[in-house]
Amino acid sequence: MKALKKIACSVLALAMVVGLTACAPKGFSHKTMQKFCDEQDFELLDDEGDFYEEFVAKTAGQSDDGVYFYGKDKDAQKVYKKIINRFEDFKKYDVTEVTGYAYSDHDGLSIGFVFTFQNEDDAKKFWKEYGKAFAGGGEKGDEKGYSYYISYVESTSTRASLAGVYLKGNTVLIIRCLSEDTDLTEDLCEAYGVISPTEA
Repeated sequence: MKALKKIACSVLALAMVVGLTACAPKGFSHKTMQKFCDEQDFELLDDEGDFYEEFVAKTAGQSDDGVYFYGKDKDAQKVYKKIINRFEDFKKYDVTEVTGYAYSDHDGLSIGFVFTFQNEDDAKKFWKEYGKAFAGGGEKGDEKGYSYYISYVESTSTRASLAGVYLKGNTVLIIRCLSEDTDLTEDLCEAYGVISPTEA
């Protein structure tokens, strides 16, 4: 009888864990970003160092195409440290997975990232930090399944500065653009089903 009770308790405990896992919000998909980059004919770089070099070149306006990178664990942590937190403006967080792209042409620059954090609390803290830093002058809100900061600023030239920072579970989606053409940003927002910074 005692053995039967133990089995029953174990089954009940397992059911509760499965139930809680099922209720936990799923994060932003890395595959969605990868598919989007493939559709744009961005070049996939296997090495984190190569991606960093290309990222720097594109932000400096020295190249005219798109590249993207996918990495986990140490590589993901390096991308966070070297690109997102290069000047240590943000706290140190444990990042476990990243997909990111950088694209530049004669119209301007567009970048996008999906970061998976070790836990939801860290993801939320980073989302607040980064969101306030790059889209704090725009709008903040919640939609079904995710939270966001979005900002749209017309510059003195013909270019617009856009930023979108989105939180879902233990993932953060970052979209930033300084360009005359906002189509890439809007297409990525559509792929993820999130509100575009152009609506700020």
